[in-house]
Amino acid sequence: MAEKFNLHGHEVEFGKNEGKAIIEIGFDDNTDQCYLIDIFTVDETDYVALLSSESSQVYLFYYNDSFDNDEINLEIIEDEEEMDEIFHLFSHYWDEEALDNLVEDYESDMDDEDMIDE
Repeated sequence: MAEKFNLHGHEVEFGKNEGKAIIEIGFDDNTDQCYLIDIFTVDETDYVALLSSESSQVYLFYYNDSFDNDEINLEIIEDEEEMDEIFHLFSHYWDEEALDNLVEDYESDMDDEDMIDE
């Protein structure tokens, strides 16, 4: 369920996504499987937060969803000041404990699926 509030002078909305997803992102020759943390809005701009399943690195991207084409577009946030501000706002809502709980949920779901497949 989405939560809207004002944080440090910004209108933010967290929890816009429903359910879980594992998303593979590519960097040059490498790929990284990531857990979907959240799709959220800051001052009417949508962002997505992903968590690497390998390194626990948090990735933040601009998020655009084209329902007409069934496509999701992730764009790199190139402005360092904007990235710092968005990460700061994100970390107020998603602290380390919340991220740890999310990872446990994903891993539990994967363990349950492994048991079903056997």
